[in-house]
This record gives sequence, C-alpha cells and structure tokens, in this order.
Amino acid sequence: MRSEQSELAAHRLYPNNEREALSPPPAPEIHPRKRIRLPSSLCKPSLRTYFDWEDSWNEDYAKRPALLDLFAGGGGAGMGYYLAGFRVVGIDIVSQPHFPFEFYQADALTYPLDGFDAYHASPPCQDSSMASQQWRAAGKVYPRLIAATRDLLISTGKPFVIENVPGSPLLNPTKLNGAFFGMRIRRTRLFETSFEMPLILLPKEERSGFRMGRPVTEDSIITPVGHFSGCAIARKRMEINWMTQGELAQAIPPAYTEFIGKYLLEALEANMENG
Repeated sequence: MRSEQSELAAHRLYPNNEREALSPPPAPEIHPRKRIRLPSSLCKPSLRTYFDWEDSWNEDYAKRPALLDLFAGGGGAGMGYYLAGFRVVGIDIVSQPHFPFEFYQADALTYPLDGFDAYHASPPCQDSSMASQQWRAAGKVYPRLIAATRDLLISTGKPFVIENVPGSPLLNPTKLNGAFFGMRIRRTRLFETSFEMPLILLPKEERSGFRMGRPVTEDSIITPVGHFSGCAIARKRMEINWMTQGELAQAIPPAYTEFIGKYLLEALEANMENG
C-alpha cells in the first residue's frame, strides 16, 4: 500500500507543509452581493426573474475558458465558477431546470470530456455524509463514485476540482466553511484540487441551535440539509436566490467555488505559459 506522500505525488497534489498560509477574512458578516448579471444567451423561462440579462456580454462569455461541471445539481458550484471567470456547462443524470448555464442531462461518468479547459465534480456524498449516517447504519448502501471520478478527470490531463463532504475519501483537500466567507451557515466542504492551493486557516463556525422542522429566524445559524425550514433565509445567506428548497439542501454557496476558481484560473494560465 502506497504512503500518503506517494499517493499525493501520483495525483500531482501538494502536502500542507508546501502550502502558503492564507488568513481568513476579518469581516464577520458578508456584504450582500449585487444582483447577478448573466449573458442573455443563457436566459431561460425558469430563471428570467432571478437575474439581470446582458445582450452585450454574449460574445465575451463565449471566449471564456470552458469548465465542465459534473454532478452539477442546481448550479451553486457552477455559479461560483462563472463569477470567477469561466464559461460553465453542467452535466447531471437528473434534470436540473434551474441550472443557470448550458446543461445536458447525462451520466457524468460517461459524458465526453473533450473540448473543455477545466473540470469540477461533486459526486454523490451520501456514503460519507452525517445526514445519511442513520440510513447507512440501517443497511442502506450508497454509490461510491469519488475514485472513479478522480481517475476520469486525471485522464484528461487538465486541471480539476472534486468537491465533497467531510469524511469523504478526497486526497489532501482544501477545507472551506461558511464562517470563512462571513456567512452564518454551517456548510463545511472539502475540495480536492489537481493544482496548488494555499493552506486555509478556517475560523471556527458558530454553534447552531438548528433542529429539523423548527422555525428559523434572522438570528439563527442555519444548517440547510434535508427538509430544513427557513428557505428564504437560506437563499439570502447562501446567495442562491434561484433554487428550490430541495436544491438548496444539496448546494454549496457560489462563494466557495468563486474562491477556488481564481486559483484554477491561475493554474490554467501557468499551464499555457509552460506550453
């Protein structure tokens, strides 16, 4: 069995002692983002009222680096990459009518990967999630797709990101939480990257009194999982105004992948410079 160090080297990953420390932002509360503007070429009836649309952005958007978002869900991760500067195409085996970008309903593990500059994947997390722990204990078996997804993305030779929950078998992942971005939510996520990331010094999350089914107030620290209440507050906190309750329960705030996406763009630029 290979050591963790050799496993990291095999996947072009970096141990923590080779990362540069990055201090968390000092502001305890995130400043509300302005209403998001999208190229009018992306406009669809289900999203018309949630965004502002710009005819003049279509040509520039088409020239952006193309990112394929596998297991795309409702588009929380995809929106972050859009804000970071990517043109986004989403793939999910389930129809996603609220996904804000170009979308194809297909199996993420068999969809053709050629023609893209970078990749993001969020394989199902139920095999590692605390929310499904009781069902695993009762004998339910969930798919384990992280290893297959990693092998698929490595085969492209392009930069990639794999996102999942704490406890999932990601290699040397970067950890992000809501507190890092000043968001009053509990949503810790891990990001395995094929490129170098700084060491993140995460602030401690505030304690949550969240209980499933109980009313949520503006003062609550929310945990948007399962059949949570307080959907309007969750949309505001996560900066995802276009999703349903069920979509929010599976989503990550765009701020997470907007942050990751800036380093992904740097990796792309470095690859171009190195030929």
